[in-house]
Formats: sequence, structure tokens, C-alpha cells
Amino acid sequence: MAKHFQKRGRRILGWDLQDWIKGFFGTNATLSIVILLLICFYLIREAVMFFPSHHQGLTLYRQTGQEFVGHLIEEVDEHAKIVAMTDQAYYRELDEKFGNERGVSDSYEALLEPLEDAGEDFIDALDDEEEGAQEAWDTFATKTLSKVYKKEIDTFNRLDDDSWNALLASMKGWDPLEGDPPAFVEEARAKMKEGMASFELARAEVSAADDQLDSLRGKLVKIASEVREDAKAELTSAARKIALEQGIASTTDPDKKAELEEKLSEVKIMDSFPFAARSTPMAESKDAHKAAAADLKAKLTAGVAKLPAEFASQPAAELIERVRKKTPDVLEELDESVAEAARWRWDKPVGYFDSALQFFFGRDWVTNSSWHDFYGLLPLFTGSVLISCIALAIAVPFSVGAAIYVNRIATRLEQNIIKPVIEMVQAIPSVVLGIFGILVLGEGLREFSQVEALSWIPGFPMQERLNILNAGLLLALMAVPTIFTLCEDALNNVPRSFSEASLALGASRIQTVIKVILPTAISGIFAAILLGLGRVIGETMVVLLVAGNKIAMPDWGAGVGVVAQPTHTMTGIIAQEMGEVADGTLHWRALFLVGLVLFTISLCINVAAQRIIRRLSHL
Repeated sequence: MAKHFQKRGRRILGWDLQDWIKGFFGTNATLSIVILLLICFYLIREAVMFFPSHHQGLTLYRQTGQEFVGHLIEEVDEHAKIVAMTDQAYYRELDEKFGNERGVSDSYEALLEPLEDAGEDFIDALDDEEEGAQEAWDTFATKTLSKVYKKEIDTFNRLDDDSWNALLASMKGWDPLEGDPPAFVEEARAKMKEGMASFELARAEVSAADDQLDSLRGKLVKIASEVREDAKAELTSAARKIALEQGIASTTDPDKKAELEEKLSEVKIMDSFPFAARSTPMAESKDAHKAAAADLKAKLTAGVAKLPAEFASQPAAELIERVRKKTPDVLEELDESVAEAARWRWDKPVGYFDSALQFFFGRDWVTNSSWHDFYGLLPLFTGSVLISCIALAIAVPFSVGAAIYVNRIATRLEQNIIKPVIEMVQAIPSVVLGIFGILVLGEGLREFSQVEALSWIPGFPMQERLNILNAGLLLALMAVPTIFTLCEDALNNVPRSFSEASLALGASRIQTVIKVILPTAISGIFAAILLGLGRVIGETMVVLLVAGNKIAMPDWGAGVGVVAQPTHTMTGIIAQEMGEVADGTLHWRALFLVGLVLFTISLCINVAAQRIIRRLSHL
């Protein structure tokens, strides 16, 4: 082919060599544009179709009374968070004051399992012959307990060796016929009960504060669920009737038409579903709801006021402080929820704008629920932003600093070592980094956080190894090569004459870098950071493996310690759920809408970076 074109004036199909080269690259460019447009079209089409179906679902949610009951559910759930923190503080304090005694009690319960499993038939036999029963039991228990390891029973290592041996000795002398705990155990439990009496009383009062509200919620949930199922069945019947009528109109086969007409006659639908009558129990429960909320408010306030003021455990003290700070917010939200529930009407129209706001600012992502499916983007968006911010906060100083050092300060030998090593990180598959985050980094961070001397650090000790910080650290590692390479390119665009002039005027190399090089290359460095942000916010596999995949708004009451909490991201939810949903469903379209939001964010970031780079090129 090349020899053919070398001959002057030779053409193929009327094109010379240059025409064919231009056509090849032009076709590739055109094909890329077409593919991008097809992606955008399909993404937008599926995403936009989400809103009509979502609006219909929210309308049904209101008409069936589920919206009213939803207020009660949220109120009980918010109270449950207070209870959870109080319980956690209680057990932290219990471990601090009576760790050994708790170990005795818990280990006793754990030891009962192998004894009862192995000696069930043996004990039954002893019931028939009590003479010599205790001696026989002692022999049996000694044999059984000799096979038990301390680490399997005392999993939290609360017992010292002396207490463990004392517990084993007590268990060997335990009366299997009476079944009462050994005196050793009873003494430990009595000591814990006496020492934690005031805390236990306050804890119980806090826990029982929502009894009245929870009872009302249970009754109304059952009613609303029945209305929902009946309404959905009616909608299904109506849709089936329309489908049969269309089938009858389109078929010309008399037998087929007769069959469809017979099926149509069997479909029974109402002129209109009686939402007004069926939602009456919810409307009549507004006063009861108000009274139950007032009862919760009074009891919770009283219970929190009775919580201890002094603690032996610092984590317990911090948790109770969070409880005291969170309680006024919960009570304020309770008042707002009661006011909103009082304004509820089954026939109040749901605006299309309201349905869009519910998606973009909703705090719940619940699918395949027997109650109602919620599609709220906010926790996913927040998780993505938090992880990206942590990643950039770590990656930017390291990558920019490394670029400056390699480009302006390092020797040739250092350049030949540092640059390839940093760029090699890009070659590591993200799934490998994710596995590293699970097995090494996550576990290492959790173990490191358990050091008592570090308990002052927010979020320490960590309860979860898969969390925001773990994901942020790994994404920082992935972002460093991108930012480093682009920053170095920006530094290379700074004319050497600038640095030479600065050095000639007596400035040191560091002064030249800070005062001359960085200000000149700042636009390029900023563009590199933006492209690094686009890299981390679009990452999927790492965040799916190490972020914890908990769909919930972060607990901002923890302050900086929020980084120790698990979260979920926009990319993670798409990868996790896309393969499990049916085409064309509301869930399917919700995931496409999340993808569209993610695509828009990435597009804006890249456009901003390109504009900065273009501006830089004109300097």
C-alpha cells in the first residue's frame, strides 16, 4: 500500500495518502462523539422517566395514609438513636468499672452452651437418679470444660487468669438439677447491679420513653399497610383491564378475542378507590399522636436529666455528652414532625417539584421494602463528597510537594527513582487496593485506634474497619499519580528564565519555588487538583469494598470523628444494585438518575479544569 502511494498521483477510491490518514482520524473522532451522544441520550432518557413514576408512588404513599404513619416511624427511629448511644455508654462504663465482673457473668452464660449441648441427655438421666448426681456431674463437667479455650468464651479478654480458673472451678461444682448460677457469678452480678443502679434506672427510663408512641405506630402501620396492598391491587387490576381492552381491539382472531373478553369480564375494579374512608383511622389518630409525642418528650427529658454526670470511662462520658446535645434537637424535630402530621390530608396533591426535591434532598434510600421504597440522593452524595475531600486533603500536599521536589530540587538519580515509583501506583488494579484496604489498612487502623493513649483523637477507638477514612486514604493513593503528573507538566511550562532570574538576584532555591515558580504555575496546579477530584469522585471499586456501604446521613454530632463512620457513595450504589434490578422499574431509573448526577458533576469538574488549562496555555 505504501509503495502504491509513493508513486506520484496514485489514488485509491479518489483519495491520496493524506486523505486516507485524515479520514481515519476524522472517523475515529466522529465515532467517539456519536458514542458519547448515545450514552448521554440513553442516560437522560432513563433518568427523566424516573420522575413520573416517582410522583405516582409518592401520591399513593400520601393517599394510603403511609405518609402520616411515616412521621411516627421517624420519631421512633430518632428516639432509638438516643437509646443506642445511651446503651453504648452504659456498657462502656460497665466495662470500665466492672470489666472483670462482666467477664464472669458473660463467660458463665457462654460456658452453659457447651455444657448444656454436651450434657442434655446426661442431665435428663440425673433427674431420675439424684443419688450421686453431683459427683457424676463434677466428673462430666471437668471432662467437658477441659476442651474449652478461654479465648472462645471470653472473646473480649475481660477476665484475668485467676478469675478464669475460679469460674471453671465454680462451674465444675455447679448443681445441674437446680440450674442456679454459682455463687461466684451471683456475687459478680450483684456487684455490677449495685454499682450501675442509678445509670440503669436512667437508661431504662430513656428506653421506655416511646412506649406509647411505639404502640400507636404499630397499630397504624398495620392499617396503612393493608390500605396500600388493596390500593396496589386495584391499580394492577385497572392496568390489566386496559391491557385486555387493547388486546381485544388489536386482534382479528375470533377465538382469541373471545378468550380475552372472557378474561376481561372476570376483572373487577372499583369506580374509585375509597381512600377517604380507608384513611380515616389515621386522621382520627392525630390527637393520640400529639399526646404520645408529648409523653415521649416529657419522659425522655426526665430520663436524660437522670443520666450520670461523672464517669470512669471517657468514651462513656463523650457519648452521654452527645446524648445531652442531641436530645434538644430530637425534641425540636419531634415538634416539627407532630405539626407536619397534623397538617396531613390524604387528598392533598403531590407537586412534581416536591417529588424532585424528595429525590435530590431525601435522606433515605430504601428499596424492596414492604412499607415503601424511598430514593434519596443526599446520603450518597454526602458520602461521595466526604471521601473525596479526605482524599484530596491527603493527596494534594503529597502530590504537589513531590512534583515540586522532583521538578525543581531533586537530583537526576532521585528523579529516576521517585517519578517511576509514583506513576507505578496507577498500574495497581483498584480491586487489589480494595482488598488491601479491607485486610491491611482497615484492620490496621482499627487496631491502632484501640491504643488507650490515642483515645483523645476524634473517632477513636474505631468500631468499624470499613469507613470514610479508610476509603479516603486509598483514593488519595490513587489520586497522587494523576495530580503529580499534571502538576509536573504545569511546572515544566514555567520558563526556565524565571527561575534563573530569581537565582541571579540572590534568592535561594526554596524562595524561588515559593515566590516565583508556584505563583506562575498555580493555574495548572489547580487544574491538576480538579482532575484529581474527578478521578476520585468517579472511583467505584475501592469505595464499594472499603467505605462500609451504610446508606445513612453521617452523625455530625461526632465532629471530626465522623470519618470513622461507614458510608455509601453514588458510584457504589450503582455498582451494587444495578445488576439486581429489573429493566424499566422505578429502582432501575433511580440508579440511572444517580448516574446522570454523577456524570454532570464529573463533566463540570473536567470542563472547569480544561478552561483553566486553556487559560494557562495563553499565558
